[in-house]
Amino acid sequence: MNEQEYKKMIQRCVRCSICKWIPQLQIKSQKYATICPSIDMFNFHSYSAGGRIIIALALEMGRLEPSQELADIVYKCTECGGCAVSCKFLNTLEPLEIIVKLREKLVSLGYGPMPKQQQYIESIKRYNNPYNEPHEERLEWLPNDVQIDQNAKLLYFVGCTSSYRRKEMAIAAVRIMKAAGIAFNILQDDEFCCGSPILRTGDVNTFEKILNKNLDIIESKGIKTVIFSCAGCYDTFKVDYPLYRKYDFRVLHTVELFDELIESGSLELTKEVPLTVTYHDPCHLGRNAERYEEWDGDIVPLMPFVSINIPPKPKRTGAKGIYNAPRNILKKIRGLNFIEMERIKEYAYCCGAGAGVKSAFPEMALNTAKTRIAEAEDSGANILVSSCPFCSTNLQDGIKDRNSNLQYYDISELILMALGLKNEKSKQATAGVR
Repeated sequence: MNEQEYKKMIQRCVRCSICKWIPQLQIKSQKYATICPSIDMFNFHSYSAGGRIIIALALEMGRLEPSQELADIVYKCTECGGCAVSCKFLNTLEPLEIIVKLREKLVSLGYGPMPKQQQYIESIKRYNNPYNEPHEERLEWLPNDVQIDQNAKLLYFVGCTSSYRRKEMAIAAVRIMKAAGIAFNILQDDEFCCGSPILRTGDVNTFEKILNKNLDIIESKGIKTVIFSCAGCYDTFKVDYPLYRKYDFRVLHTVELFDELIESGSLELTKEVPLTVTYHDPCHLGRNAERYEEWDGDIVPLMPFVSINIPPKPKRTGAKGIYNAPRNILKKIRGLNFIEMERIKEYAYCCGAGAGVKSAFPEMALNTAKTRIAEAEDSGANILVSSCPFCSTNLQDGIKDRNSNLQYYDISELILMALGLKNEKSKQATAGVR
């Protein structure tokens, strides 16, 4: 979103508060009718998307001065995109893009990122990951029986969190590819943070440097397809990178690849997995993974606060996220009973870890996770499944803090069970970003 679009859009919010709820037709109960973790926790309008748009407008008009208190409100948002999906049912605004742009402005004014977020940004600059872990240990999770093919044109971009914290996801991914007989490469010493944890805080200058470094390396190796088990890396490459620089390689999440392999018969799920599971849609694999469609039109004002787009601007509703692939996989596992929660797909509730909230505001992250855990419990499942290392960490934190009887697995771990293979669980992460 450029400066002109930003200034026009923040004037068009009609203050309807629809951004606080999932669309009315999708509501199944009052208990699980909301979409915004921030307003749910803090219960003041300024913590909603509409409230932050008012803040953005007041700043532009000079009615508010930037301050640390104001920044605190703006950064207590997981940038889950639920508000943007709900808004499309009445308006054509982009609340998530406004919040992202507002953070960029706060950074330029010296009021962002938050101190804890700045710490992990410095770690990325120094160690190429947000966890202060040695870069040379990035590939220590790789099992000895799994071989990397340095000539393969399929690249597995592991990501920082799967490399250092949620190692079980990386191990499961490569074991599944080995079982399917797929040759793949890993960048090894040349894999660096994707930049997502930095971009979400508004530090776009640093993000762009990382983006260019990653694309230069991948393109120099002639890679044709890049796969990710991290939803955040996937979303950043798929949706955010092209806004700054185009590339020609294909981008897939592992659930898409595994679904293709199962459908083609390259993976045979022969073992029964007698579990009752429910699936959590990660924001970065679901609604936020929908690409922007290019539009070159005009915004024509009709009356105060009312305008139309000519020609009509494509709506980014979140419906084109990755929803079918993980569900296809779960439905093909023998003996598995799959149950849906109330809020699913583009209307799914956030796990609470995104946009640096896990790092800067851990209480908010944990509270949001526990809300989602309660919904999973109410589904009747005893296993919670997802496909994102950040969701994995934060939801497991929520399970522990809530003393829930739920167990958590990444979907790749269930595939290993269905293949009759074992996986290693890694220790619980002690820090979070993005």
